[in-house]
Formats: sequence, C-alpha cells, structure tokens
Amino acid sequence: MQQKLLTKLITLLFLPSYSIFAADNQPTKLDSVVVIGQKEVIKDTTLAGSVDVITRDELEYEHVTDTLELYTKTPGVVLSRYNQGIINTDISIRGFAGDGSTPHAKLLVDGIPSNLHNGYNEMDYLFPTNIKSIQVYKGTSDASTGLYATAGNYKVESRKDAGKRVEATIGSFNTREIQGYYGEKADAFTQNYALGYRAGNGYRDHTDNEKIALSGRWQYDFDQSSLALSTKYGKYNAFEAPGYLTKEQARKKPRSSADYAKDDGGEKEFKHISLHYDYFINNDVDISAKAYWQNFDRQRNVRFSPTQTAVENRFDDQDMMGFITKLNWQINPDWQLETGYDIESQEVLEQRFRGTQTRRDFDFDFTTQGVFAKIENTPSNWLRWNAALRADKLTGSTNQPFVVNNVASNRKMLDLDTVIQPKFNVFADITDNQLIFANWGRSFQHPFGGELFTAGDTNARDISLNDGWEFGLKSQWGQLNTRLSYWQQEADDEFVVVDGTGQNVGQTERKGFDASFDIAFNDQWSVWGNFSKVFSEIIKTSTAGQAFEGNDLRGIPDHTASLGLQYTYHKNLIARVHVDRQGAYYVNEANIGGKYGDYTLVNANIDYNTSWGKVSLQANNIFDEFYEYVFDQSTNSALVDSIHSPGAGRNFTVSASVDF
Repeated sequence: MQQKLLTKLITLLFLPSYSIFAADNQPTKLDSVVVIGQKEVIKDTTLAGSVDVITRDELEYEHVTDTLELYTKTPGVVLSRYNQGIINTDISIRGFAGDGSTPHAKLLVDGIPSNLHNGYNEMDYLFPTNIKSIQVYKGTSDASTGLYATAGNYKVESRKDAGKRVEATIGSFNTREIQGYYGEKADAFTQNYALGYRAGNGYRDHTDNEKIALSGRWQYDFDQSSLALSTKYGKYNAFEAPGYLTKEQARKKPRSSADYAKDDGGEKEFKHISLHYDYFINNDVDISAKAYWQNFDRQRNVRFSPTQTAVENRFDDQDMMGFITKLNWQINPDWQLETGYDIESQEVLEQRFRGTQTRRDFDFDFTTQGVFAKIENTPSNWLRWNAALRADKLTGSTNQPFVVNNVASNRKMLDLDTVIQPKFNVFADITDNQLIFANWGRSFQHPFGGELFTAGDTNARDISLNDGWEFGLKSQWGQLNTRLSYWQQEADDEFVVVDGTGQNVGQTERKGFDASFDIAFNDQWSVWGNFSKVFSEIIKTSTAGQAFEGNDLRGIPDHTASLGLQYTYHKNLIARVHVDRQGAYYVNEANIGGKYGDYTLVNANIDYNTSWGKVSLQANNIFDEFYEYVFDQSTNSALVDSIHSPGAGRNFTVSASVDF
C-alpha cells in the first residue's frame, strides 16, 4: 500500500492536473491500447506503449485501391503514395521513411510475415470485407518479432466468423468493385471464404489497374486442439503507370501522365498456404505452431525521368518458407511465461535490365532465425511488468555471381553477429482510471538485398542496433479516454540508401510524442482523434557525410494527425467524417531544395440500413486538395532532382451490400 501511495505522489509531482483519487464507479483495468471502432476486440495488452487497433466496423466501409491505405486512421502511421502501378503505396512509423530505403516494421497477417525481402509491406491480397482488425505497435519492446521490426509491427487478423455478405461498389474514375465473404461453423468444422475484385482508370492519365483476391480457410476443432489450413491468392495488374512529373507539371496538370512513361506498367502476384495448429494442454498451458509457404512475384517496366536512356524491366521472384511456434504457461496467478521460436528461409531472384545492360542480377538464399522468452509478473493489483530476451541470427548464400551494370563478381554474405535484444514493459495503476506505462527495448537493422553480400571483407559491416523507450499516461474520464506518451529511439549506425547507394549513415536519433483520445458524448455523437510529432536527426556520420550532421533524415513528415466524427441519427443511418493531416518532409539528407508532402484531407461516409441490406456513400478528398509524393533521385548531395507524383483529387463511391 505504501508503494502505491508513493507512486501516486510521484505522479502528482509530474502530472499535477490529474487527480489521484478514483471516481466512485466500477474499477476498470486499463492498458495502453487505443481502439478505434468496436471495443470488444482481441488486443495485445502486454505491450506498454503505443498500441492502436482499428476494428472491422471502421474498416469495412472503406473502398481503396491499395489495402495499405486502410492505415490512415492510425496514430503516427505515414502513407507514402507513389501512385506507380504495382509500386503504389507503403506505410512507415516512428520517424522512418516509407520509400523502401530502410526496412523498419514487421507486417504479420494471421501471424504470418508478409514483408518482401527488402522490407516492403504487401497486403493487396486482402480486401476490407475480409479483415477483422488491424493492430499497430510502435516501439522496440515486442519480443515476438525480430527481422524488420526496428520500429514496431503491424498485425492483421482476417475474418474467421460466421457470416455471409456480398457488396458491390461503383465510383469515380470508372471504379468497379465487388467483395464477398462466406463463413460457416457446423459442429467442429469451420469454413471461411472471401473474394474481392476491383478495377478502375485512376485519377491520373495512364493508370488503368485491376486486382483480384481470393482466400479460403478450413478449421477442425478437436477436444483440446484445433487444426486449420489457410490459402490466399492475389493478383494486381497495372496495365499502365503514370510516371513522375516535374514540380511545375505536377501543379499545373496533376492528372497528366509523363510522356516518357508511356511504356510503364507491371503486375504482381501473391500465393500463400499455411497450417495453423493450437493445442491446449490444460487451462494453464497452450502451444501454437504455424508452417507456411508463400511466393511474391513482381514484374515491372519503369522509366523515372526523360534522361533515363531506356525503359527498365524489373523482375522479382521470392519464395518464403517458415515455421513459428509459441508456448504460453500461466505458472500461477501472478507469474506467466511465454517463449517462442521462428525461422524463415527466403529464395530471392532479383533482376533489372535496361536495354542491353544488366543493371542487377541477384540470386541468393537468406535465412533468419529467432528465439525469445518473456516472463510476466503481477506483484500487486496495481503493478504488472514483463521482461524478455530475444536473439536473432541471419545467414545466407549466393547461387551465382552477382551482376551489377554488366560486371559479375563472386560475393559472400556479411558475417553478422547474433543480435541479443532485451525488452521490458511496465504498467502502474495510479487510480482505477489512470495508468502509467513505460517500455524499453532493443531492435536492429540489417543491410538488405544485394547489400547483404560483398566481394570484399565479410566483417566490414555489422548489424545496426536500435535502443528505444517510451513513457506515457492512459486515462478514463467518464466517457473520455486519453493517451499521451513521449518516446525516443537511437541507432548506433543506421543503414539507409543515400544518393542511390546503400550505406551506413551513422548515429541517428528519433523522438517525439503521441496523443490520442476518444469520447462518446451520447448514443448519437462520438469523436476520436490523434496527433503524432516526430523529430529526427543525424547525430554523427562518416567523414564523407559530415555535412549531414545535425540535419533531418529524409522522407519523414514532422507530424501526422487524424480526427474522426460519427453521428448516429438512428440505428439505420450513420454518418462519419474523417480528417487526415500530414506534415512536410525534406527529400534528401542535405536538407536542401525545400520541404514537401504536407496535406489535410477530408473524407466522409454515410451508411443507410435498408430492409434488404445497406447502402453506403463515400466521399474522399472532399475539398479537392492538391497533395503529392516527392522523391529526390539525384545522386549528388549538392543537387536536387525532385520527381513528383500527385495524389487523387475529389472522388466518390456508392456501395450496396447484403448480409444473408
């Protein structure tokens, strides 16, 4: 009791505006998770930090060309909208850029990794109707993931419930879409199927595209276990791609396509099969195991500027096989143990050809293995903590000499040390309605793709270690829920692509704060919002890059924000407004040429339930604001050669759905 009082007094010193006395209501156990949508959702309450969940009711009315656009509501998640056919969108968190220069977050779909070998995220084999929830964790204290989880992870759960739905959509830019879901449980057998098809001409000229997604899942429940088979397939055809514009062209004719990009286009295909086994030994011990195989196949023709002498053909074929197992043991009411092991083997073929020149021809194998153990303790009814230790080992080999610009060389993988990563999370209830949380953890970055292999000294480069921490307060004030936190993350020798070359930029620091709230005023009105501020800096670098010291890292907006308003007129009519805000960023480490990328977009949605189903109207970018993705393709840090890709203007969709 004295310890709890001491904690309250310390909190009062730092947070004088918060009462230390609980209200006269039912005690509630808080966690640091913020949920947008239905509150009854499975969530990870062992992570003491910025955990955010978007539930199905906030996802299913969205209609997007790229599934990653569903992350717009999540605090601190930045969307990089390239708008270039199959390379169209990626997401980033915690002050990392979304242009693929630094893999930094793990994407897991139903517990299975869904990152390409270079860290890009792939989700276009899912449509919103088939997604149960999306969880984003920003931080370094999650021991369950290693590779790519430098700044956190994204966890997506597909639907596995009983239900039947068909939805058809038409919209601006000749958009046509159909989604369907079927789930049924009969005795011990459950089956789930989903399909999606979308096609359209796009906002800009020369952007015809279509995509298809199919999935099936079959599960049988035994007395103490369950076994499930899951399959997924996706294909995305970009018959054309609009290319990048100059700054002047982007502003004067944002819907135009670059003349030199008339031959751009491509397609990507995804195949997946996995087995999921869960065994409940007793009420205190359970084991899970997942085995999977999946393939990412991408073919793309691209020309970035008129000075590029010829169209470049890019081909990627990546097979990934893996196994994941975990054990949970509730030792007693106060102590719990979780341990796990995962392995993934990648077979990667990456090729780029431009005219008669072979710019890149890589064929290599790469394997990552990780093991972790986490102990959790609740020493009192107001305090709980968990500590973990994770170790990852990366190995690989080449299958042929690497070719770069027609020059072949024999290479070996860098000799990288085993990465030991301690993790720690702690929660302290200062009242029944206020929670202090804190975490600390270590994660890592590694050179990726061809940069993993060298013709020289295999000890010349090692893993870059990232240490991060976060401290925050989660509160309930009647119907108002708030979360405020400050975080910081430092890398000892960060690996990025600077001026077209993969290199270690040096010691870097990222820091900022996150704020979120949601409130239900009554049965009709509810509001949610979030704001994330990011500061990034190159602290110390090599002699060649000393001019960058003290500068911001490129491609990182200085803030993001979202605001959502929902009005329920009656049970059959719901209206929503969503405002999405992003700050500006530098396009190079030299911080020259100005800042780009800021915008404020307003979207709205109305759902009307009829006797036979639901009709939904969605309006995006209502005020037709200009926004763009900008990249500096210059290989000279003293020059700027920016290329620009405008985002979509005002557009609408109308949907009709039937639940059987």
